Amino acid sequence: MKTVQKAVAQFSLLLALASGALFLTGCETPSGGGAAGTSNIESLTAAANAGDADAALKLGDAYMHGRGVAKNSLEAETWYKKAAELYQRK
Repeated sequence: MKTVQKAVAQFSLLLALASGALFLTGCETPSGGGAAGTSNIESLTAAANAGDADAALKLGDAYMHGRGVAKNSLEAETWYKKAAELYQRK
């Protein structure tokens, strides 16, 4: 019984660490996350266009790695440049 409890505890720890890593890297769900009826990409785009440097950086990452959108290195570059401009203004 102790072996089973130890295995469950280790598995729980592994799940907690994995979910923490996903949170820190900004990994989104395939549907894009966000509230029902909205897209996380749309939310990030609106925020980035309103001057949010972090949102622009996340959009660059999303396009670079294909998270919630099709991979597009040119679009990623556009958002990375916008993020850099916005960070310089801070």
